[in-house]
Amino acid sequence: MQNRRTPRSLGLWLGQLPTGPFNDISDVPGVLVGNVSLIQGNGPLVPGRGPVRTGVTAILPRPVNLYRQPCRAGIEVFNGYGKSIGVPFVQEMGFLNCPILLTNTLSVNDVANGVITYLLQQNPEIGNDARTPNIVVMECDDSYLNDIRGRHVKPRDAILALQRATKGPIEQGNVGAGVGMSCFQMKGGIGSASRIVQDQNGRNYIVGMLALANFGLLRDFLFSGVPVGQFLSVLVEGYVPGSLILVGVTDAPLSRWQLRQLAKRVSLGMSRTGSISMTGSGDFCLMVSTYSCESKDYLSDWKLDQYFRAMVETTAESIWNALFMAQTMEGRDGNIRYALPIEETLQIVRRWQGG
Repeated sequence: MQNRRTPRSLGLWLGQLPTGPFNDISDVPGVLVGNVSLIQGNGPLVPGRGPVRTGVTAILPRPVNLYRQPCRAGIEVFNGYGKSIGVPFVQEMGFLNCPILLTNTLSVNDVANGVITYLLQQNPEIGNDARTPNIVVMECDDSYLNDIRGRHVKPRDAILALQRATKGPIEQGNVGAGVGMSCFQMKGGIGSASRIVQDQNGRNYIVGMLALANFGLLRDFLFSGVPVGQFLSVLVEGYVPGSLILVGVTDAPLSRWQLRQLAKRVSLGMSRTGSISMTGSGDFCLMVSTYSCESKDYLSDWKLDQYFRAMVETTAESIWNALFMAQTMEGRDGNIRYALPIEETLQIVRRWQGG
């Protein structure tokens, strides 16, 4: 098995701002992440039986009952070719009152059923004398490797992912919802990064990002400004339109509108990796603040530039980390997504930069 390392661990420059201790979304205090990975069978596709290459990823912005203690949130949709649940509520109300779940396109409803069961167990007042929660489930299409018609992700898997949610460092690459994903026609999956932003009073806040990377053509792949994808010798096969889901969390005191402003900036980070948000790609960013939802103590709009920088840097690095950490995987019908060849990538970058 190829030894996988993040680009930062290889000494590559990935931005100006410092990272948190783990350089992932769990650097934001209180954030928990859990995964269920489903990998079963090999050979020809038999719908309903496999091969299975899929899973679920659960993100809890705070280790509390989110239905009773919601977070502020903002969301931006760059390309609406997606089947996510919960987008209109966040757009309208500007807060999040449930965990965030990621999975494959045809398993969204099963995962939503699992989240509903989880929330009903936590909150017996739901449906009796309280408002119903807004379920947030986001997705990408893993059908190139997975028997997606089999809908192998069940409500119990969503509950298990929530129960497994722990502090970092988080797993990246072929894990959870990222098991069957492709990125730039190579193996994609889960990636994450974080940045520290210091305000004028010397207080540090964290911006953490998690990417479910499942998009793009090899020829478009960029790394650190270098058109690496045009030179890589990695074998690529068919293209299936995919998506990119980005979930950002910060502990900074930001309003719902400021969170949406931050979410808009991820498109600049996407472009650093070569994304052009192709037709058929559902590209979404959900941005959450864990700062007290009741507080009106927001940052000034004129103090957001370093947060914008953090969004651009964490977006790009999360996508790159998904590629660098993913392992080669064979799926249904012998379809293969090969891992990014790290040494060849380094050689191309150094040659391009004159090193």
